[in-house]
Amino acid sequence: MIKALIVDDEESGEQLLTKLVTRKHPEITLLPSADSMEDAVKAIDQHQPDLVFLDIRLGNNTGFEVLEQSTYKSYHVIFVSAYSQYALKAIKSSAVDYLLKPVDMDDLRTAIDRFKSRKSSISTEQLTLIKKTLKAPETRNKLVVPVREGYEFIKTAEVLYITADENYSHIHLTSGHQKLASKTLGYFEEKLEGEQFFRIHKSHLINLQEIVAYEHGNGGFVKMTDGKRMEVSRRKKKELLERMTNPS
Repeated sequence: MIKALIVDDEESGEQLLTKLVTRKHPEITLLPSADSMEDAVKAIDQHQPDLVFLDIRLGNNTGFEVLEQSTYKSYHVIFVSAYSQYALKAIKSSAVDYLLKPVDMDDLRTAIDRFKSRKSSISTEQLTLIKKTLKAPETRNKLVVPVREGYEFIKTAEVLYITADENYSHIHLTSGHQKLASKTLGYFEEKLEGEQFFRIHKSHLINLQEIVAYEHGNGGFVKMTDGKRMEVSRRKKKELLERMTNPS
């Protein structure tokens, strides 16, 4: 019997993978899933699984941190990712298996078959190569957007601004189109860290390249290329003006 652990911070992704494994692979016994880096490390060290289905993004952490921090190391990894095909090719070239979200039944079967034939744990060299490749420009410059049907990949340069709607976000594109994403604004703020984006207000994350004017005021207002006038919070004013006048 194979002991396996699913590590995913998205309930829909965890549920789909659980259903596929349970229905199609009775030889695998699933341990209680983990939805954070801390829970994953604890579960791995406690239960010592044979196989870990590991999401690359775990809130503010990554699956790589799970691999680095777990004391028990003798398990095989199948990455579960919403990264672009470019990044996934790099993972595959490192002899590590992956599943692209939403998980496909045939892809899952192939990855599990490879695990059965190999059963090797990830090496330090493989981990280093994967982390390095996922920082490549072609990956960084795309935003993974969870939508109702699955995932979309959007070039960050095409994002005009993102507005909050409770636990959802509206992504406004330079084309004039809009996408509704099932993630909070904080999620996208973290994803776009280091890019030309700035959160000017609790409800607004904007592309600094798309500002056409700034109006003075308590916090002030910015005018975007689509004509939208957006409020700037008072505590964000100073940093925004610094970013606008001294772009990196």
